[in-house]
Amino acid sequence: MRIIALIVLLAVAATAGKYDKVKITPDMAYIYVYHKGKAVKVHRIQDTKHKLTGEYAKIYRPGKSIQPIKMHKDIQTIGEVELLQFMVDKGNKKKGLVVDLRSKKAYKKESIPSAVNIPAETKDNKTKVEKILKILGAKRAADGSLDTSRAMEVAFYCNGLWCNKSSEFIKTFLELGYPADKMLYYRGGFQMWKILGFTTVANH
Repeated sequence: MRIIALIVLLAVAATAGKYDKVKITPDMAYIYVYHKGKAVKVHRIQDTKHKLTGEYAKIYRPGKSIQPIKMHKDIQTIGEVELLQFMVDKGNKKKGLVVDLRSKKAYKKESIPSAVNIPAETKDNKTKVEKILKILGAKRAADGSLDTSRAMEVAFYCNGLWCNKSSEFIKTFLELGYPADKMLYYRGGFQMWKILGFTTVANH
């Protein structure tokens, strides 16, 4: 971990100023996160003429409706800046996890750096859900109740503003007893991440 941190610091020094054309915020040009044990620089595409193409350039989704900004009264909805802050403050310190609820195929092609894949349909498999809860630090007590005193904070995302995978998965977790204050909903999802030109990673 110390070696990786040193590499990150050296890289920051070497690339300072190269990502200032298209910033994230006035004070933030890029961040570093860990993805599968490697440091990944997350920034926006610097080509000011770049145009989005492919699946996430579409505006029409048959049979899909735009998701509300507030999917549940107790769940905090976040945007890109808040997600990036979560990735640095929680993800890099192993206190939080970014979860990609899209299909395995979509995740393998590309994802948000540091995200792990839990396909949304997993919520219907009780055995798998129990394993996921355990990995996230929630333990099932002898009386059947869920002990979430050591549960991790989780930021969920799916395809985008029109995708209900995140809201449905979060509702399932709420029903199981996972604390609302430890779940975040990135409503923009992968489509907004792509629209804003953020770094993505392949997961082959």
